[in-house]
Amino acid sequence: MFKSIQWKLVIIYIMLILLAMEIVGVFMIQSMEDYHIDTLTSTLDNKAQLICGYIERHLTPVAHPEDINDVIKGFGQEMVIAVLDPSANIITSTDDTRFQPNTKLFAPEITQATFGTASKDIRVDPKSKIAYMYYAYPVKSGGSVVGIIYLIASMKSIYDTIANTKTILLTATLISLAATGIVGFALSKTITGPIQEVTKRAASLASGDFDQHIEVKSNDEIGKLTDMFNFLTMRLKETMEEISDEKEKMEAILLNMADGVIALNNEGEVIHINPAARQMLSLDETFNGQNISAQQLGRILNIDMESLLKNKLSNSETLISTNDAILKSIYAPLRRENRIVGHIFVFQDITKQQRLENMRKEFVANVSHELRTPLTTIKSYVETLISGAMDEKEIAQQFMNVINDETDRMTRLVNNLLELSRLDNKQVKWDMKLIDAKDVLINVVNKMDMNIKRKNQILIVNTPDKVPEIFADRDRIEQVFQNILSNAYKYTPEGGKIYLDVEAADNIVRIKFRDTGIGIPKEDLPRIFERFYRVDKTRSREMGGTGLGLSIAKEIIEAHGGKILIDSEVGVGTTVTLEIPAVAATQTIK
Repeated sequence: MFKSIQWKLVIIYIMLILLAMEIVGVFMIQSMEDYHIDTLTSTLDNKAQLICGYIERHLTPVAHPEDINDVIKGFGQEMVIAVLDPSANIITSTDDTRFQPNTKLFAPEITQATFGTASKDIRVDPKSKIAYMYYAYPVKSGGSVVGIIYLIASMKSIYDTIANTKTILLTATLISLAATGIVGFALSKTITGPIQEVTKRAASLASGDFDQHIEVKSNDEIGKLTDMFNFLTMRLKETMEEISDEKEKMEAILLNMADGVIALNNEGEVIHINPAARQMLSLDETFNGQNISAQQLGRILNIDMESLLKNKLSNSETLISTNDAILKSIYAPLRRENRIVGHIFVFQDITKQQRLENMRKEFVANVSHELRTPLTTIKSYVETLISGAMDEKEIAQQFMNVINDETDRMTRLVNNLLELSRLDNKQVKWDMKLIDAKDVLINVVNKMDMNIKRKNQILIVNTPDKVPEIFADRDRIEQVFQNILSNAYKYTPEGGKIYLDVEAADNIVRIKFRDTGIGIPKEDLPRIFERFYRVDKTRSREMGGTGLGLSIAKEIIEAHGGKILIDSEVGVGTTVTLEIPAVAATQTIK
Protein backbone atom coordinates (compact mmCIF):
# COMPACT_ATOMS: atom_id res chain seq x y z
CA MET A 1 0.00 0.00 0.00
CA PHE A 2 2.75 2.43 0.96
CA LYS A 3 4.37 1.94 -2.45
CA SER A 4 1.47 3.82 -4.00
CA ILE A 5 2.01 7.50 -4.82
CA GLN A 6 -1.51 8.21 -3.63
CA TRP A 7 -0.81 6.94 -0.12
CA LYS A 8 2.58 8.60 -0.09
CA LEU A 9 0.90 11.92 -0.84
CA VAL A 10 -1.69 11.31 1.90
CA ILE A 11 1.07 10.49 4.38
CA ILE A 12 2.97 13.63 3.37
CA TYR A 13 -0.15 15.75 3.92
CA ILE A 14 -0.72 14.15 7.33
CA MET A 15 2.92 14.58 8.34
CA LEU A 16 2.84 18.25 7.32
CA ILE A 17 -0.33 18.89 9.34
CA LEU A 18 1.07 16.95 12.29
CA LEU A 19 4.30 18.92 12.18
CA ALA A 20 2.43 22.22 11.92
CA MET A 21 0.13 21.34 14.82
CA GLU A 22 3.06 20.23 16.96
CA ILE A 23 4.93 23.44 16.32
CA VAL A 24 1.85 25.56 17.00
CA GLY A 25 0.97 23.49 20.09
CA VAL A 26 4.44 23.71 21.62
CA PHE A 27 4.61 27.42 20.95
CA MET A 28 1.12 28.00 22.32
CA ILE A 29 1.63 25.89 25.49
CA GLN A 30 4.95 27.53 26.20
CA SER A 31 3.51 30.97 25.64
CA MET A 32 0.52 30.18 27.85
CA GLU A 33 2.75 28.83 30.62
CA ASP A 34 5.00 31.87 30.46
CA TYR A 35 1.98 34.13 30.49
CA HIS A 36 0.41 32.53 33.58
CA ILE A 37 3.76 32.46 35.41
CA ASP A 38 4.34 36.13 34.62
CA THR A 39 0.79 36.94 35.70
CA LEU A 40 1.20 35.01 38.96
CA THR A 41 4.56 36.64 39.60
CA SER A 42 3.08 40.06 39.03
CA THR A 43 0.17 39.25 41.36
CA LEU A 44 2.50 38.03 44.09
CA ASP A 45 4.70 41.07 43.67
CA ASN A 46 1.73 43.43 43.95
CA LYS A 47 0.47 41.69 47.05
CA ALA A 48 3.95 41.67 48.58
CA GLN A 49 4.26 45.41 48.03
CA LEU A 50 0.83 45.98 49.51
CA ILE A 51 1.61 43.84 52.57
CA CYS A 52 4.97 45.58 52.87
CA GLY A 53 3.24 48.94 53.24
CA TYR A 54 1.14 47.63 56.13
CA ILE A 55 3.74 45.70 58.12
CA GLU A 56 6.79 47.91 57.71
CA ARG A 57 5.93 49.91 60.88
CA HIS A 58 5.33 46.69 62.80
CA LEU A 59 8.87 45.43 62.09
CA THR A 60 10.83 48.36 63.51
CA PRO A 61 12.33 48.97 65.83
CA VAL A 62 10.98 45.67 67.26
CA ALA A 63 8.78 43.18 65.43
CA HIS A 64 5.20 42.79 66.69
CA PRO A 65 4.01 39.36 65.55
CA GLU A 66 0.43 39.91 66.67
CA ASP A 67 -0.02 43.03 64.59
CA ILE A 68 1.71 41.49 61.62
CA ASN A 69 -0.44 38.38 61.88
CA ASP A 70 -3.60 40.50 61.84
CA VAL A 71 -2.46 42.14 58.60
CA ILE A 72 -1.43 39.00 56.67
CA LYS A 73 -4.57 37.07 57.58
CA GLY A 74 -6.52 39.42 55.36
CA PHE A 75 -4.33 38.43 52.36
CA GLY A 76 -3.92 34.69 53.00
CA GLN A 77 -7.08 33.26 51.46
CA GLU A 78 -5.41 32.17 48.16
CA MET A 79 -1.86 31.65 49.34
CA VAL A 80 0.41 30.99 52.29
CA ILE A 81 2.13 34.08 53.75
CA ALA A 82 5.08 34.11 56.09
CA VAL A 83 6.98 37.08 57.48
CA LEU A 84 10.67 36.63 58.27
CA ASP A 85 13.19 38.83 60.01
CA PRO A 86 16.34 39.96 58.16
CA SER A 87 18.07 36.73 59.29
CA ALA A 88 15.38 34.53 57.63
CA ASN A 89 13.81 33.52 60.93
CA ILE A 90 10.04 33.09 60.83
CA ILE A 91 8.20 35.82 62.75
CA THR A 92 4.68 34.72 61.87
CA SER A 93 2.71 32.96 59.08
CA THR A 94 -0.76 32.02 57.95
CA ASP A 95 0.13 28.31 58.25
CA ASP A 96 1.79 27.61 61.62
CA THR A 97 1.97 23.88 60.95
CA ARG A 98 4.15 24.53 57.94
CA PHE A 99 6.06 27.56 59.16
CA GLN A 100 6.70 27.45 62.89
CA PRO A 101 7.77 30.77 64.47
CA ASN A 102 11.45 31.30 65.24
CA THR A 103 12.37 28.67 62.64
CA LYS A 104 15.05 29.62 60.16
CA LEU A 105 14.27 29.00 56.47
CA PHE A 106 16.88 28.12 53.91
CA ALA A 107 15.86 28.70 50.29
CA PRO A 108 17.63 30.38 47.37
CA GLU A 109 14.95 33.01 46.93
CA ILE A 110 15.04 33.88 50.68
CA THR A 111 18.80 34.20 50.62
CA GLN A 112 18.50 36.52 47.64
CA ALA A 113 15.86 38.61 49.49
CA THR A 114 18.16 39.09 52.52
CA PHE A 115 20.39 41.03 50.19
CA GLY A 116 17.53 43.35 49.23
CA THR A 117 16.40 41.76 45.97
CA ALA A 118 13.00 40.20 45.36
CA SER A 119 13.29 36.64 44.06
CA LYS A 120 11.10 33.71 43.11
CA ASP A 121 11.38 29.99 42.48
CA ILE A 122 9.02 27.25 41.29
CA ARG A 123 9.23 23.84 42.90
CA VAL A 124 7.10 20.71 42.98
CA ASP A 125 6.00 19.42 46.32
CA PRO A 126 7.31 15.84 46.58
CA LYS A 127 4.28 14.70 48.56
CA SER A 128 1.39 16.26 46.67
CA LYS A 129 3.20 16.50 43.34
CA ILE A 130 1.82 20.02 42.97
CA ALA A 131 3.94 22.87 41.68
CA TYR A 132 4.21 26.01 43.85
CA MET A 133 5.69 29.42 43.25
CA TYR A 134 7.83 30.70 46.12
CA TYR A 135 8.23 34.53 46.18
CA ALA A 136 10.51 36.35 48.65
CA TYR A 137 10.12 40.11 48.89
CA PRO A 138 12.47 42.26 51.08
CA VAL A 139 10.94 44.85 53.41
CA LYS A 140 13.21 47.86 53.59
CA SER A 141 13.41 50.79 55.95
CA GLY A 142 15.92 53.53 55.40
CA GLY A 143 17.73 51.41 52.84
CA SER A 144 18.12 48.41 55.17
CA VAL A 145 16.24 45.11 54.99
CA VAL A 146 14.10 44.93 58.13
CA GLY A 147 12.10 41.85 57.11
CA ILE A 148 11.10 39.45 54.34
CA ILE A 149 7.61 38.74 53.04
CA TYR A 150 7.51 35.10 51.82
CA LEU A 151 4.55 34.20 49.60
CA ILE A 152 3.73 30.64 48.50
CA ALA A 153 1.07 30.21 45.78
CA SER A 154 -0.18 26.95 44.23
CA MET A 155 0.20 26.63 40.42
CA LYS A 156 -2.24 23.74 40.11
CA SER A 157 -4.90 25.79 38.33
CA ILE A 158 -2.32 27.05 35.86
CA TYR A 159 -1.11 23.57 34.93
CA ASP A 160 -4.67 22.24 34.88
CA THR A 161 -5.48 24.94 32.35
CA ILE A 162 -2.40 24.05 30.35
CA ALA A 163 -3.35 20.33 30.48
CA ASN A 164 -6.84 21.15 29.24
CA THR A 165 -5.34 23.23 26.49
CA LYS A 166 -3.09 20.30 25.50
CA THR A 167 -6.13 18.02 25.40
CA ILE A 168 -7.94 20.50 23.20
CA LEU A 169 -4.89 20.77 20.92
CA LEU A 170 -4.53 16.98 20.73
CA THR A 171 -8.19 16.60 19.86
CA ALA A 172 -7.90 19.36 17.27
CA THR A 173 -4.78 17.69 15.88
CA LEU A 174 -6.50 14.31 15.55
CA ILE A 175 -9.51 15.90 13.88
CA SER A 176 -7.21 17.85 11.57
CA LEU A 177 -5.26 14.70 10.71
CA ALA A 178 -8.42 12.80 9.93
CA ALA A 179 -9.77 15.65 7.83
CA THR A 180 -6.38 16.02 6.14
CA GLY A 181 -6.29 12.28 5.38
CA ILE A 182 -9.72 12.40 3.78
CA VAL A 183 -9.06 15.60 1.85
CA GLY A 184 -5.52 14.46 0.97
CA PHE A 185 -6.84 11.15 -0.32
CA ALA A 186 -9.36 12.98 -2.49
CA LEU A 187 -6.77 15.46 -3.74
CA SER A 188 -4.14 12.79 -4.40
CA LYS A 189 -6.76 10.83 -6.32
CA THR A 190 -6.94 13.71 -8.79
CA ILE A 191 -3.20 13.22 -9.37
CA THR A 192 -2.84 9.46 -9.17
CA GLY A 193 -6.12 8.71 -10.98
CA PRO A 194 -4.86 9.96 -14.36
CA ILE A 195 -1.47 8.34 -13.68
CA GLN A 196 -3.18 5.01 -13.00
CA GLU A 197 -5.20 5.45 -16.17
CA VAL A 198 -2.02 6.18 -18.13
CA THR A 199 -0.37 3.11 -16.54
CA LYS A 200 -3.33 0.90 -17.47
CA ARG A 201 -3.38 2.19 -21.04
CA ALA A 202 0.43 1.83 -21.26
CA ALA A 203 0.08 -1.85 -20.28
CA SER A 204 -2.45 -2.31 -23.10
CA LEU A 205 -0.06 -0.45 -25.36
CA ALA A 206 2.76 -2.81 -24.39
CA SER A 207 0.57 -5.81 -25.23
CA GLY A 208 0.14 -4.51 -28.78
CA ASP A 209 -3.18 -2.64 -28.56
CA PHE A 210 -2.33 0.79 -29.99
CA ASP A 211 -5.93 2.06 -30.12
CA GLN A 212 -5.58 3.87 -26.78
CA HIS A 213 -6.87 7.37 -26.05
CA ILE A 214 -7.30 9.10 -22.68
CA GLU A 215 -9.66 12.03 -22.21
CA VAL A 216 -7.81 15.19 -21.14
CA LYS A 217 -9.71 16.62 -18.13
CA SER A 218 -7.39 19.42 -17.02
CA ASN A 219 -4.81 21.83 -18.34
CA ASP A 220 -2.25 21.24 -15.62
CA GLU A 221 0.82 18.98 -15.64
CA ILE A 222 -1.37 15.87 -15.43
CA GLY A 223 -3.39 17.09 -18.39
CA LYS A 224 -0.20 17.73 -20.34
CA LEU A 225 1.03 14.24 -19.43
CA THR A 226 -2.24 12.75 -20.68
CA ASP A 227 -2.08 14.78 -23.87
CA MET A 228 1.54 13.71 -24.44
CA PHE A 229 0.54 10.06 -23.86
CA ASN A 230 -2.15 10.36 -26.53
CA PHE A 231 0.38 11.91 -28.92
CA LEU A 232 2.93 9.21 -28.08
CA THR A 233 0.34 6.51 -28.70
CA MET A 234 -0.50 7.97 -32.09
CA ARG A 235 3.16 8.31 -33.12
CA LEU A 236 3.96 4.84 -31.79
CA LYS A 237 1.08 3.36 -33.76
CA GLU A 238 2.25 5.11 -36.92
CA THR A 239 5.84 4.01 -36.30
CA MET A 240 4.84 0.39 -35.64
CA GLU A 241 2.74 0.39 -38.80
CA GLU A 242 5.71 1.72 -40.76
CA ILE A 243 7.98 -0.89 -39.18
CA SER A 244 5.42 -3.61 -39.92
CA ASP A 245 5.16 -2.45 -43.53
CA GLU A 246 8.94 -2.42 -43.88
CA LYS A 247 9.14 -5.84 -42.24
CA GLU A 248 6.54 -7.24 -44.61
CA LYS A 249 8.36 -5.71 -47.57
CA MET A 250 11.65 -7.16 -46.35
CA GLU A 251 10.11 -10.57 -45.78
CA ALA A 252 8.50 -10.45 -49.23
CA ILE A 253 11.84 -9.50 -50.77
CA LEU A 254 13.69 -12.24 -48.90
CA LEU A 255 11.04 -14.84 -49.73
CA ASN A 256 10.91 -14.01 -53.43
CA MET A 257 14.47 -12.98 -54.21
CA ALA A 258 16.49 -15.30 -56.42
CA ASP A 259 19.55 -15.10 -54.17
CA GLY A 260 19.71 -17.15 -51.00
CA VAL A 261 20.10 -15.39 -47.65
CA ILE A 262 21.07 -16.80 -44.25
CA ALA A 263 21.36 -14.54 -41.20
CA LEU A 264 23.16 -15.59 -38.01
CA ASN A 265 23.23 -13.88 -34.63
CA ASN A 266 26.43 -13.15 -32.73
CA GLU A 267 26.36 -16.68 -31.22
CA GLY A 268 26.31 -18.27 -34.66
CA GLU A 269 22.65 -19.33 -34.47
CA VAL A 270 20.48 -19.13 -37.58
CA ILE A 271 17.84 -16.43 -37.15
CA HIS A 272 16.61 -16.32 -40.75
CA ILE A 273 16.87 -18.43 -43.89
CA ASN A 274 14.88 -17.76 -47.05
CA PRO A 275 13.47 -20.44 -49.41
CA ALA A 276 16.11 -19.74 -52.07
CA ALA A 277 18.89 -20.57 -49.60
CA ARG A 278 17.14 -23.80 -48.56
CA GLN A 279 16.81 -24.83 -52.20
CA MET A 280 20.38 -23.90 -53.15
CA LEU A 281 21.91 -25.70 -50.14
CA SER A 282 19.44 -28.63 -50.36
CA LEU A 283 18.12 -27.97 -46.83
CA ASP A 284 14.70 -29.29 -45.85
CA GLU A 285 12.00 -27.31 -44.03
CA THR A 286 13.03 -28.71 -40.64
CA PHE A 287 16.42 -27.02 -40.82
CA ASN A 288 16.55 -24.00 -38.49
CA GLY A 289 20.17 -23.95 -37.37
CA GLN A 290 19.27 -25.18 -33.88
CA ASN A 291 19.33 -28.87 -34.71
CA ILE A 292 22.90 -28.99 -36.06
CA SER A 293 26.30 -28.29 -34.56
CA ALA A 294 28.46 -25.26 -35.32
CA GLN A 295 30.90 -27.50 -37.21
CA GLN A 296 28.13 -28.87 -39.45
CA LEU A 297 26.89 -25.34 -40.14
CA GLY A 298 30.45 -24.29 -40.96
CA ARG A 299 30.76 -27.14 -43.47
CA ILE A 300 27.46 -26.17 -45.10
CA LEU A 301 28.52 -22.50 -45.39
CA ASN A 302 32.16 -23.38 -46.19
CA ILE A 303 33.52 -21.17 -43.41
CA ASP A 304 35.54 -21.49 -40.22
CA MET A 305 32.91 -21.13 -37.49
CA GLU A 306 35.53 -20.60 -34.79
CA SER A 307 36.91 -17.56 -36.63
CA LEU A 308 33.35 -16.37 -37.29
CA LEU A 309 32.35 -16.51 -33.61
CA LYS A 310 35.55 -14.67 -32.66
CA ASN A 311 34.67 -11.94 -35.20
CA LYS A 312 37.87 -12.56 -37.13
CA LEU A 313 36.21 -12.87 -40.54
CA SER A 314 35.88 -9.86 -42.82
CA ASN A 315 33.87 -9.30 -46.00
CA SER A 316 34.69 -12.18 -48.33
CA GLU A 317 33.49 -14.33 -51.21
CA THR A 318 33.82 -18.11 -51.41
CA LEU A 319 32.58 -20.85 -53.72
CA ILE A 320 30.38 -23.71 -52.51
CA SER A 321 29.94 -26.82 -54.64
CA THR A 322 26.76 -28.83 -54.18
CA ASN A 323 25.61 -31.96 -55.98
CA ASP A 324 24.25 -30.11 -58.99
CA ALA A 325 25.25 -26.46 -58.60
CA ILE A 326 28.08 -24.04 -57.90
CA LEU A 327 27.25 -21.24 -55.47
CA LYS A 328 29.05 -18.02 -54.71
CA SER A 329 28.79 -17.18 -51.00
CA ILE A 330 29.16 -13.51 -50.07
CA TYR A 331 29.78 -12.87 -46.38
CA ALA A 332 29.37 -9.56 -44.56
CA PRO A 333 29.31 -8.92 -40.78
CA LEU A 334 26.27 -7.07 -39.44
CA ARG A 335 27.55 -4.09 -37.44
CA ARG A 336 25.82 -1.82 -34.96
CA GLU A 337 27.66 1.01 -33.20
CA ASN A 338 31.09 -0.34 -34.22
CA ARG A 339 30.41 -3.84 -32.92
CA ILE A 340 29.41 -7.02 -34.71
CA VAL A 341 25.92 -8.19 -33.74
CA GLY A 342 25.33 -10.75 -36.50
CA HIS A 343 26.45 -12.28 -39.78
CA ILE A 344 24.87 -12.23 -43.24
CA PHE A 345 25.49 -14.78 -46.02
CA VAL A 346 24.17 -14.20 -49.54
CA PHE A 347 24.27 -17.10 -52.01
CA GLN A 348 24.20 -16.69 -55.78
CA ASP A 349 23.79 -19.63 -58.14
CA ILE A 350 26.61 -19.16 -60.65
CA THR A 351 26.30 -22.62 -62.20
CA LYS A 352 25.17 -21.15 -65.51
CA GLN A 353 27.89 -18.49 -65.47
CA GLN A 354 30.50 -21.11 -64.66
CA ARG A 355 29.21 -23.33 -67.43
CA LEU A 356 29.25 -20.41 -69.85
CA GLU A 357 32.76 -19.52 -68.73
CA ASN A 358 33.86 -23.10 -69.27
CA MET A 359 32.14 -23.11 -72.66
CA ARG A 360 33.90 -19.87 -73.53
CA LYS A 361 37.27 -21.31 -72.57
CA GLU A 362 36.49 -24.51 -74.44
CA PHE A 363 35.28 -22.49 -77.44
CA VAL A 364 38.50 -20.48 -77.56
CA ALA A 365 40.53 -23.68 -77.19
CA ASN A 366 38.52 -25.40 -79.94
CA VAL A 367 38.80 -22.43 -82.32
CA SER A 368 42.52 -22.27 -81.66
CA HIS A 369 42.85 -25.99 -82.24
CA GLU A 370 40.66 -25.95 -85.37
CA LEU A 371 42.71 -23.13 -86.86
CA ARG A 372 46.08 -24.45 -85.73
CA THR A 373 45.59 -27.88 -87.31
CA PRO A 374 45.17 -26.67 -90.93
CA LEU A 375 47.72 -23.90 -90.41
CA THR A 376 50.25 -26.43 -89.17
CA THR A 377 49.56 -28.66 -92.18
CA ILE A 378 49.80 -25.74 -94.61
CA LYS A 379 53.01 -24.48 -93.04
CA SER A 380 54.68 -27.91 -93.10
CA TYR A 381 53.74 -28.46 -96.79
CA VAL A 382 54.83 -24.94 -97.76
CA GLU A 383 58.18 -25.42 -96.02
CA THR A 384 58.60 -28.71 -97.85
CA LEU A 385 57.85 -27.02 -101.19
CA ILE A 386 60.28 -24.21 -100.43
CA SER A 387 62.92 -26.74 -99.52
CA GLY A 388 62.90 -28.12 -103.10
CA ALA A 389 59.74 -30.13 -103.56
CA MET A 390 58.60 -27.53 -106.10
CA ASP A 391 60.93 -29.08 -108.63
CA GLU A 392 59.07 -32.38 -108.53
CA LYS A 393 55.84 -31.59 -110.33
CA GLU A 394 53.84 -34.56 -109.15
CA ILE A 395 54.72 -34.07 -105.48
CA ALA A 396 54.24 -30.31 -105.77
CA GLN A 397 50.78 -30.82 -107.27
CA GLN A 398 49.83 -33.20 -104.46
CA PHE A 399 51.06 -30.76 -101.81
CA MET A 400 49.18 -27.87 -103.44
CA ASN A 401 45.96 -29.91 -103.39
CA VAL A 402 46.41 -30.56 -99.64
CA ILE A 403 47.08 -26.86 -99.05
CA ASN A 404 43.97 -25.98 -101.03
CA ASP A 405 41.82 -28.45 -99.02
CA GLU A 406 43.12 -27.12 -95.70
CA THR A 407 42.49 -23.57 -96.88
CA ASP A 408 38.91 -24.50 -97.81
CA ARG A 409 38.52 -26.09 -94.38
CA MET A 410 39.71 -22.87 -92.68
CA THR A 411 37.42 -20.83 -94.91
CA ARG A 412 34.41 -22.97 -93.94
CA LEU A 413 35.32 -22.61 -90.27
CA VAL A 414 35.69 -18.83 -90.46
CA ASN A 415 32.48 -18.48 -92.48
CA ASN A 416 30.58 -20.55 -89.91
CA LEU A 417 31.99 -18.43 -87.09
CA LEU A 418 31.01 -15.24 -88.92
CA GLU A 419 27.53 -16.60 -89.54
CA LEU A 420 27.11 -17.47 -85.86
CA SER A 421 28.32 -14.01 -84.91
CA ARG A 422 25.79 -12.38 -87.23
CA LEU A 423 23.03 -14.61 -85.82
CA ASP A 424 24.00 -13.73 -82.26
CA ASN A 425 24.06 -10.01 -83.01
CA LYS A 426 20.84 -10.04 -85.07
CA GLN A 427 22.76 -8.84 -88.13
CA VAL A 428 21.48 -11.46 -90.56
CA LYS A 429 19.40 -10.14 -93.42
CA TRP A 430 16.58 -12.59 -93.87
CA ASP A 431 14.95 -13.14 -97.25
CA MET A 432 11.57 -14.12 -95.86
CA LYS A 433 9.07 -15.64 -98.30
CA LEU A 434 6.25 -18.14 -98.35
CA ILE A 435 7.91 -21.45 -99.15
CA ASP A 436 6.98 -25.11 -99.27
CA ALA A 437 9.12 -27.00 -96.72
CA LYS A 438 8.39 -30.26 -98.59
CA ASP A 439 9.94 -28.89 -101.82
CA VAL A 440 13.01 -27.63 -99.97
CA LEU A 441 13.45 -31.03 -98.31
CA ILE A 442 13.11 -32.92 -101.64
CA ASN A 443 15.68 -30.60 -103.18
CA VAL A 444 18.15 -31.39 -100.37
CA VAL A 445 17.46 -35.12 -100.76
CA ASN A 446 18.23 -34.92 -104.48
CA LYS A 447 21.57 -33.25 -103.75
CA MET A 448 22.54 -35.88 -101.17
CA ASP A 449 21.08 -38.88 -102.95
CA MET A 450 24.28 -39.81 -104.81
CA ASN A 451 26.42 -39.84 -101.64
CA ILE A 452 23.80 -41.83 -99.75
CA LYS A 453 23.60 -44.47 -102.48
CA ARG A 454 27.39 -44.60 -102.69
CA LYS A 455 27.42 -45.65 -99.00
CA ASN A 456 24.72 -48.27 -99.64
CA GLN A 457 22.36 -46.49 -97.26
CA ILE A 458 18.58 -46.67 -97.61
CA LEU A 459 16.72 -43.31 -97.58
CA ILE A 460 12.98 -43.46 -96.89
CA VAL A 461 10.94 -40.25 -97.31
CA ASN A 462 7.36 -40.03 -95.98
CA THR A 463 5.52 -36.80 -96.81
CA PRO A 464 1.80 -35.95 -97.04
CA ASP A 465 0.34 -34.79 -100.33
CA LYS A 466 -0.09 -31.24 -99.09
CA VAL A 467 2.03 -29.44 -96.50
CA PRO A 468 1.21 -25.91 -95.21
CA GLU A 469 3.56 -23.21 -96.35
CA ILE A 470 6.01 -21.60 -93.96
CA PHE A 471 7.25 -18.03 -93.88
CA ALA A 472 11.02 -18.48 -94.05
CA ASP A 473 14.34 -17.80 -95.71
CA ARG A 474 14.60 -20.65 -98.25
CA ASP A 475 18.40 -20.73 -98.40
CA ARG A 476 18.72 -20.81 -94.59
CA ILE A 477 16.10 -23.54 -94.20
CA GLU A 478 17.79 -25.55 -96.95
CA GLN A 479 21.11 -25.08 -95.13
CA VAL A 480 19.55 -26.54 -91.96
CA PHE A 481 18.02 -29.52 -93.80
CA GLN A 482 21.28 -30.26 -95.57
CA ASN A 483 23.30 -29.99 -92.35
CA ILE A 484 21.07 -32.42 -90.45
CA LEU A 485 20.78 -34.89 -93.37
CA SER A 486 24.55 -34.70 -93.82
CA ASN A 487 25.06 -35.62 -90.15
CA ALA A 488 22.69 -38.58 -90.53
CA TYR A 489 24.62 -39.71 -93.59
CA LYS A 490 28.01 -39.30 -91.90
CA TYR A 491 27.18 -41.13 -88.66
CA THR A 492 25.13 -43.96 -90.18
CA PRO A 493 27.20 -46.96 -91.24
CA GLU A 494 26.97 -48.59 -94.66
CA GLY A 495 23.71 -50.39 -95.19
CA GLY A 496 21.98 -48.24 -92.59
CA LYS A 497 18.65 -46.52 -93.01
CA ILE A 498 17.64 -42.85 -92.92
CA TYR A 499 13.98 -41.86 -92.51
CA LEU A 500 12.53 -38.44 -93.39
CA ASP A 501 9.01 -37.78 -92.10
CA VAL A 502 6.98 -34.61 -92.70
CA GLU A 503 3.87 -33.91 -90.60
CA ALA A 504 1.51 -30.96 -90.23
CA ALA A 505 -0.62 -30.42 -87.13
CA ASP A 506 -1.70 -27.52 -84.89
CA ASN A 507 -0.29 -24.95 -87.35
CA ILE A 508 3.12 -26.58 -87.06
CA VAL A 509 5.18 -28.20 -89.81
CA ARG A 510 7.20 -30.98 -88.21
CA ILE A 511 10.15 -32.59 -90.07
CA LYS A 512 11.85 -35.64 -88.53
CA PHE A 513 15.30 -36.92 -89.55
CA ARG A 514 15.67 -40.44 -88.15
CA ASP A 515 18.68 -42.70 -88.72
CA THR A 516 20.03 -46.04 -87.55
CA GLY A 517 23.48 -44.66 -86.89
CA ILE A 518 25.87 -44.87 -83.98
CA GLY A 519 23.70 -42.67 -81.72
CA ILE A 520 24.62 -40.15 -79.05
CA PRO A 521 25.16 -40.97 -75.35
CA LYS A 522 22.52 -39.56 -73.00
CA GLU A 523 25.08 -37.51 -71.04
CA ASP A 524 26.14 -35.69 -74.23
CA LEU A 525 22.64 -34.76 -75.41
CA PRO A 526 22.32 -31.57 -73.22
CA ARG A 527 25.50 -30.17 -74.82
CA ILE A 528 24.94 -31.27 -78.39
CA PHE A 529 24.08 -27.72 -79.53
CA GLU A 530 27.16 -26.14 -77.94
CA ARG A 531 29.64 -24.70 -80.37
CA PHE A 532 32.56 -26.99 -81.24
CA TYR A 533 31.12 -29.69 -79.00
CA ARG A 534 31.72 -33.17 -80.42
CA VAL A 535 30.76 -36.50 -78.98
CA ASP A 536 33.71 -38.19 -80.67
CA LYS A 537 36.15 -35.39 -81.49
CA THR A 538 38.65 -37.50 -83.41
CA ARG A 539 36.06 -39.13 -85.63
CA SER A 540 34.27 -35.81 -86.23
CA ARG A 541 37.42 -34.14 -87.49
CA GLU A 542 38.18 -37.08 -89.74
CA MET A 543 34.74 -36.56 -91.31
CA GLY A 544 35.49 -32.88 -91.88
CA GLY A 545 33.07 -31.46 -89.36
CA THR A 546 33.68 -28.16 -87.56
CA GLY A 547 31.32 -28.74 -84.63
CA LEU A 548 29.26 -25.66 -85.55
CA GLY A 549 26.58 -27.15 -87.81
CA LEU A 550 23.98 -27.93 -85.14
CA SER A 551 24.63 -24.60 -83.37
CA ILE A 552 23.92 -22.75 -86.63
CA ALA A 553 20.84 -24.89 -87.30
CA LYS A 554 19.45 -24.18 -83.86
CA GLU A 555 19.98 -20.41 -84.25
CA ILE A 556 18.26 -20.40 -87.67
CA ILE A 557 15.25 -22.48 -86.57
CA GLU A 558 14.73 -20.39 -83.43
CA ALA A 559 14.99 -17.20 -85.52
CA HIS A 560 12.03 -18.55 -87.50
CA GLY A 561 10.02 -19.02 -84.31
CA GLY A 562 10.52 -22.77 -84.27
CA LYS A 563 12.52 -25.27 -82.25
CA ILE A 564 14.83 -28.22 -82.79
CA LEU A 565 14.75 -31.41 -80.69
CA ILE A 566 17.15 -34.37 -80.57
CA ASP A 567 16.52 -37.83 -79.20
CA SER A 568 19.14 -40.52 -79.46
CA GLU A 569 20.25 -43.88 -78.15
CA VAL A 570 23.72 -45.34 -78.56
CA GLY A 571 23.77 -48.16 -81.10
CA VAL A 572 20.13 -47.57 -82.09
CA GLY A 573 20.15 -44.23 -83.84
CA THR A 574 19.27 -40.56 -83.63
CA THR A 575 16.09 -38.59 -84.31
CA VAL A 576 16.26 -34.85 -85.02
CA THR A 577 12.88 -33.09 -85.05
CA LEU A 578 12.32 -29.62 -86.52
CA GLU A 579 9.15 -27.74 -85.65
CA ILE A 580 8.45 -24.64 -87.75
CA PRO A 581 5.27 -22.53 -87.44
CA ALA A 582 2.98 -22.75 -90.46
CA VAL A 583 2.10 -19.54 -92.26
CA ALA A 584 -1.16 -19.01 -90.32
CA ALA A 585 0.71 -18.68 -87.00
CA THR A 586 3.87 -17.02 -88.23
CA GLN A 587 4.94 -13.50 -87.31
CA THR A 588 6.88 -11.55 -89.91
CA ILE A 589 10.64 -11.64 -89.21
CA LYS A 590 12.72 -8.67 -90.23
